[in-house]
Amino acid sequence: MYNIWKILFSAEKYHLNKYGRPITGDRYIAMEYGTVPSWLYDASKIKRQGLGFYRDNNSLLAERVPVMDYFSETDLEALQHGVAEYAGLDFIAVRDKNHQEPCWKKNYAMRGDSDSAPIPFEDIIEEDWLREDLKVLSHSMVL
Repeated sequence: MYNIWKILFSAEKYHLNKYGRPITGDRYIAMEYGTVPSWLYDASKIKRQGLGFYRDNNSLLAERVPVMDYFSETDLEALQHGVAEYAGLDFIAVRDKNHQEPCWKKNYAMRGDSDSAPIPFEDIIEEDWLREDLKVLSHSMVL
């Protein structure tokens, strides 16, 4: 599961910066071992079927074949990017790589006494053009 969270983060970051929108819309949090998609992390703790996946010890198992029509070509491109970035890395390498993310560093440092801190989407955005566009458009956006 650990690598899945980092692959998803990498895909979300890539897609957000390249195409101006996230893939899942899940909110990310900064935790001790890196970036984590909040809803998926919480759902992965539930050991029952019915969510589309279920937890079996330290693995997530799919309950069904994914409906690929739900993904755009750019979603799949971004997911491939995430896999390419983290596939084959062991726990320490994944952690060290993810801990270099500026949004993780910034928000984990601000967590106070909590074990996690939210990572706002604007902290994941690295492209100045996108940040500026979103400032102008944010008053009329619905996410």
